Amino acid sequence: MILIMTIVLFCIFGLFHTIYMFIPLYTSRPQKQNDPSKETGVCILIPAYNESLVIKNCLMGIQNVNYTNLEVFFINDGSIDNTLKILDDLLTLKKTFRRKLGRLNHERVNDLYRSQRFPNIFVIDKENGGKADALNTGIEFAEKEIIITLDADSVLEPNALNEMNKAFSNNKVVAAGGLVNIVQGYKNERNAFTPSFKISGLIRFQVVQYMTAFYLHKATQAKLQSMTVIAGAFGAFRKSILLEAKGYRKTVGEDMDITLRIQELIGTKMKGKRIAFVPEAVCYTECPESFKNLFKQRIRWQKAFVDCIITYRKSFYRKMNFTASTYLLFDSLLLGTLSAYSTLLVPVVILITMSHLKLAFLLLTISISLAILQNIATLIVSRRYGHQYEIKDFVSLLFFIPLEVMFYRVTGLLFVSIGTIIYFFDKEGWSRSERIGKQIVFHKEGNVTKNIGG
Repeated sequence: MILIMTIVLFCIFGLFHTIYMFIPLYTSRPQKQNDPSKETGVCILIPAYNESLVIKNCLMGIQNVNYTNLEVFFINDGSIDNTLKILDDLLTLKKTFRRKLGRLNHERVNDLYRSQRFPNIFVIDKENGGKADALNTGIEFAEKEIIITLDADSVLEPNALNEMNKAFSNNKVVAAGGLVNIVQGYKNERNAFTPSFKISGLIRFQVVQYMTAFYLHKATQAKLQSMTVIAGAFGAFRKSILLEAKGYRKTVGEDMDITLRIQELIGTKMKGKRIAFVPEAVCYTECPESFKNLFKQRIRWQKAFVDCIITYRKSFYRKMNFTASTYLLFDSLLLGTLSAYSTLLVPVVILITMSHLKLAFLLLTISISLAILQNIATLIVSRRYGHQYEIKDFVSLLFFIPLEVMFYRVTGLLFVSIGTIIYFFDKEGWSRSERIGKQIVFHKEGNVTKNIGG
């Protein structure tokens, strides 16, 4: 019975992996769109709780964007470190007043400040309520049409908002995700901001995983209208749909939750609308540098996934479209979560019984080959968007891929298995990863324009 289940799961696994390779390989290329005649109003929301190590990086990235129809809200969510003081030192804050919409509930706002140095930048100081609550507060004060959500360690590329503006010039697009790169995977040499693979194995694993997730998986999901997570590190939404969704729900995975709520609306009230993926719109974010912090992050992600599956279980194939429902149930739930237990168990059973060794070896060989081919497809697609490694780094990456497939992905199975179990004992626990506060130098048109965090 276990053997039959394994073969069935393997066939589904092979199907999804093949789809994730071929759709981006044949369809994913930089879009040659004309710039819209005007800049749509954009409001950036950055929730911040104890973000003193990274908040300057985020601010300097925002100051570096080539976009003028813009307002920015840093939401200090009851920080107990010096996040607010750092913002005051950098922005020269002064109390101000702006009327709220009065449509979304949130914790009490203590003060609203406006920068005297940069009049389009505001700081909301509020009681702690969590990330979702902070985002709802920002929506209440926002006056622009498009809402951009960033993590406090996210740093935008100068042209990121222009690329998002192009995507939203299509009236069918109600939400979009940008491309998120890991900042530790970059270096500054010869006056350029370029990918580097001279990093630890743990960071290499995350770099490869992020690249595959965005260049292949999200690109495919966007094509099939099955996007289920707009990354919290860099997402964009029409303000109207966030209000229609009644804002963010307080949960450990607010980014997946709001995306699924929007999928519900697209499947019911807003048929014909869609969620886009914009790989030309790029931001950089930190990744955990220790196994302990990576464990915390991935456990939180898995708890968020389980919570959303349970919350939206009655919406599959009813309120959500066929492709989104199929992706969630088969690729994410069946292959991504439930099969993790059998994948960890089957080798043990085979070793104990010493049966079906040839078949097991064949399936293992094919799965490893598929994973390696998928990583190669990632490199091909990412190169189209300018993500190119130097020869030495490229060779190191090629040698690392088999190690990533055979070792690091097993740790991913453990994260999924443990995270799922922990969810039923601690649904709302937020295991926060420690920030690094990496200093980076940002570039524009080949010249260094900002020293971020320096």
